[in-house]
Amino acid sequence: MKMKKMVLIFLCTALLVGVLAGCGNANEAKEKQTVNILTSVTGGKDEEGMKAFAKELSQLTGYKINMIKPADDYNTVLMQKLKAGGENLDLIYFDQSQLPDLVKQGALQDLTGKVKDSKILSNNSIIPEKEWNNIKIDGKIYASFNKKEIERVVNVNEGMIKKYNIDFSQEDTLDDYYHLFQQLKEKNKTQGFYPFNVSLSLLFDLQPWFASEGLKGGIVVDQDGKKTVPWSTDEAAPVWSWLRKLYKEGLMDPDALTDTTKELRNKFQSSQTAVVTDWAAWTGLYNVNAGTSYPNAFKAVAHGGTKNKEGAYMLTRGAASLWGIPATSKNVDGAMKVLETFATQKGGDLLSIGAKGYDYTDKDGKVELTEKGEAAGKDHGAPFPISEQYKSPLPYNPGVDEALGFLKYASTESYLPETTDYTTIVSKEAIKMVKGEVSVDQGLKEMRESLKAKQVVD
Repeated sequence: MKMKKMVLIFLCTALLVGVLAGCGNANEAKEKQTVNILTSVTGGKDEEGMKAFAKELSQLTGYKINMIKPADDYNTVLMQKLKAGGENLDLIYFDQSQLPDLVKQGALQDLTGKVKDSKILSNNSIIPEKEWNNIKIDGKIYASFNKKEIERVVNVNEGMIKKYNIDFSQEDTLDDYYHLFQQLKEKNKTQGFYPFNVSLSLLFDLQPWFASEGLKGGIVVDQDGKKTVPWSTDEAAPVWSWLRKLYKEGLMDPDALTDTTKELRNKFQSSQTAVVTDWAAWTGLYNVNAGTSYPNAFKAVAHGGTKNKEGAYMLTRGAASLWGIPATSKNVDGAMKVLETFATQKGGDLLSIGAKGYDYTDKDGKVELTEKGEAAGKDHGAPFPISEQYKSPLPYNPGVDEALGFLKYASTESYLPETTDYTTIVSKEAIKMVKGEVSVDQGLKEMRESLKAKQVVD
């Protein structure tokens, strides 16, 4: 009997050891299973910062993280890797304008069921249903979110307004802004100064001004599927005429015909212009970058532009920046875990203020940025994390809270295959009208004809 009992004990012990070993191997396998991520803006600012970011993301997800960040020409690299069979990628970054083509190519997995089954991603108090509806293709979900998209506001250097004792209490119409520009031009005699600047070729600087006529930018698709371009209609003529008048009277920087966002930002930051349209986050960045000039000599303050007949502003919200799982992914579970993590508090901290111990320290609940963290500007891909429940451990830059107050007036433009032709045609005619090469009426007529010829509108 003793012998049989000893054998039984031995077998039970061996079985227990085997079970524990199996569990250990399973956990070890999960830890060794890598999530390969092709990223553009998300992650550390340099190689060292990227390692710190990946290490913390690995700790939060339980998966080994490998982040690949091309030095330049990200979209070209993305397409090359997808054409080469995905190259073992499990997550890829892209923006909303690219989503339809990627879906059409069959490059992305359908995530509809996985999002529905996720307690985090399907929680309406974390990611509202309207956000998912905004990125659905034929009712299906093919991507999740990198961050919360914010809006473009009118940024005014109120340091300059106060310097010249200009009354800017009324700011809802094109005439209000015209009179502001007149006063600034009259009082600021600095060579090369222009009160107003805009990038005509990019178009999205213009929405706050077309709100005066209640016109939304981009291609608008009605309930019947009919495509129109409101800025090409006769109703848009007053706004194009206003822009023409600003250019003609020297109130608009003549370089608006060619300036990019980079040039506009440099001129606004250096007080070569007083009013530009930019993202709400840049209201704060301008103020931080101003150093000791803030808030007396320089203070960027967000405004809504002009109001429509219903008394509401109309602003442009950014297209969604997204993460998709390639059809060829070998680690879908790991990729989904990363997407869920990005929608949590700790994931949001990583995406905004960065990696703990590298970008910031946390001593008894007191969070402080390191020198590396300060340089990163509280932006490691998502200055505003997607979760509605997210609470930033650090205050936003000066002016950002007020700028975000205009988000309720913002909506995204549609992103269609015809969008590229839309931008090319409208910007070309816009420049001709503003320069005075054609009358506004003629320019709008030519714009409509070109849009129809390219089948941008029905």
